[in-house]
Amino acid sequence: MRTLTEEDIRTRAYKLWKSAGESTKCDAFWYQAEKELLAERARGNSGPRAPNDTRGTIRRGRDMSAGDSAP
Repeated sequence: MRTLTEEDIRTRAYKLWKSAGESTKCDAFWYQAEKELLAERARGNSGPRAPNDTRGTIRRGRDMSAGDSAP
């Protein structure tokens, strides 16, 4: 299985942001995208993860600001 990358999260966060009407709460979309992607990968691997399990967590390289056209 392919590793979760920052680009994967950025792409999902952008889709979430666009579908929500391009609101300014970009950080929330980043973390929601990361959570969804990790959950999808966990279901495909060895079952659900514990809520506090941070293995595989990707940290953002930069902040997403309201002025960004794409995360």
